[in-house]
Amino acid sequence: MADLRCIVVTPETTVVDVPADFVALPLYDGELGVAPGHSPMIGRLGHGELRVKGKNGPQAYYVDGGFVQVADNVVSVLTNRALTPAALDPAEA
Repeated sequence: MADLRCIVVTPETTVVDVPADFVALPLYDGELGVAPGHSPMIGRLGHGELRVKGKNGPQAYYVDGGFVQVADNVVSVLTNRALTPAALDPAEA
């Protein structure tokens, strides 16, 4: 049951706006898991993989730092870049 909503926004566009069962975020000092009913919080993102588990299966994105807010079962991510694994350039990584 998807009780969360995950929204990922970059300066150019809204990359993700989907219902989710669980969201894993790369904070600058470790990984954070968010399930429905998580307490409100604001955090600073590090560089790494953001994972969203929902009814359409798992989705993964590379995020390039930024901020996250969790409130009222909404995970809002503000980041400079959010790329799918297919969009990553191995030469650039």
